[in-house]
Amino acid sequence: MTETPGKSPGNGGALAHVEAGTGDLTAVLIHGNFAGKSWWRELLADPPPGLRLIAPDLPGFGESTGDPDFTPSIPRYASSLAGFLDASGIRRPVLVGHSFGGAVAVQLALSDPERFPAMFLLSPAPLTGLRTPRYVYPRLKGYRHDHRGLRRALRRTMITHVPPYLDELVREAQMMHPASFIGNARELSSWDVSTKARYFENPVLVASGRRDTLVSPSSASATAHAFPRGKYFDLGHVGHSPQIEAPRLTRSLLSQLVAVSLGG
Repeated sequence: MTETPGKSPGNGGALAHVEAGTGDLTAVLIHGNFAGKSWWRELLADPPPGLRLIAPDLPGFGESTGDPDFTPSIPRYASSLAGFLDASGIRRPVLVGHSFGGAVAVQLALSDPERFPAMFLLSPAPLTGLRTPRYVYPRLKGYRHDHRGLRRALRRTMITHVPPYLDELVREAQMMHPASFIGNARELSSWDVSTKARYFENPVLVASGRRDTLVSPSSASATAHAFPRGKYFDLGHVGHSPQIEAPRLTRSLLSQLVAVSLGG
């Protein structure tokens, strides 16, 4: 596994990233909110055969510092990723998005539908956005300096398995740009691409668990069926973090999706 902090420039600056595996096809792993590239540790440790995996930190997350005028924006995250892919010479990658990263993946795919042969969305944010009550905003802002509180919050997204590196994930989350602690929730509250999903005609696999307290199975299923070639997979009794709770199944589903995308 190769780690490259901030070496490939995107539109919003350099993006730190981790890379694993080799192959003719690349999958870009897009993390969620209060997260970073470390959330893909299990998958990066055991990449599917013949597949190159790249997990970047989005701008303003982890080791990818935001610009001086940084403002959280789903289109801006997608644009920065597009620039990162261009600079890295990655032409037609599969997009893999988790939670908030699912929204970024969809935004990017819709910006150039022919470029991306498939999408794999894990517990994705709904295509109509997700409204966070304003009374929750002070708590989100407080997580920047509240390791224990943020640890509890992240722990609740991992119903069936808590990794030994949870505290590392908390520290990574607290590296977010200060504007992101509230800004990402505010951005997702107003995001809506539900009428545009039909324009992405390549395979889309959406997977979620029955014990996910943030994205219900009905919401995830609705996301899948908004795409012309979308399918939903029930992950069983896992929570909001399938790549951590069920890494082998996640890997298997990614392999199957890649096979479908290569088959046209």
